[in-house]
Amino acid sequence: MRTLALGSDTLHLTVRPIAPDYPPLPYGLTLNQAVAVHAHQVKAGDLVLAAFSGKSGTRHAEHVPTPYPADPHALRDCPCEGCEECDDVDTWTLGDHGRVADVGWRFVCLAPSERGEGGEGDEPCAIELRNRPVAVIPADAVAAAEEAARPPVRTYGVMWSADFEASSPQEAAQLAYEQLKSYATDGWPPELEVMDESGRVTVIDLNATQQAEGNR
Repeated sequence: MRTLALGSDTLHLTVRPIAPDYPPLPYGLTLNQAVAVHAHQVKAGDLVLAAFSGKSGTRHAEHVPTPYPADPHALRDCPCEGCEECDDVDTWTLGDHGRVADVGWRFVCLAPSERGEGGEGDEPCAIELRNRPVAVIPADAVAAAEEAARPPVRTYGVMWSADFEASSPQEAAQLAYEQLKSYATDGWPPELEVMDESGRVTVIDLNATQQAEGNR
């Protein structure tokens, strides 16, 4: 458990639950990189991990099952075009028109609803009280971890060979070129030799690779 401070509040960031609904943090990130801010201070790209209980003083974390990258919006600018959370807000304000302005300064949308197939929302908007403490990993730390998690890019030499009956090297090269183009349509994918920077050669049978992907 980590203890974070925000103003006069003491925030207890407990260990994330271990359950199927609570996957590990992405890119090797850890709770040690988390900071506490008020919801209205969350910046685009920050990874939202948890919110803290509403009572002032000592507060305990309510972990987000799947942490999400923030895309903050004022409620009036929310691009979700209607979701469960926004509908609840609309219902609440319709009951008392005096609440409309209240919503604008009391709440913030940290991430608009994600739309699935058919335009239905997979997740509703993440709406929080503007001053509610939340735990986030800052966007720059997330970007650095994502970059470090990417496989390194190396230079590879790819060699392909085939036999053609031709009257000249130029004709043989043209025949090879035509065959290569056919692989993009209905041709039989070739077997390639791929050499890395150390000189190690790996034989890649593209036909076997495509068959394996088709069987998944």
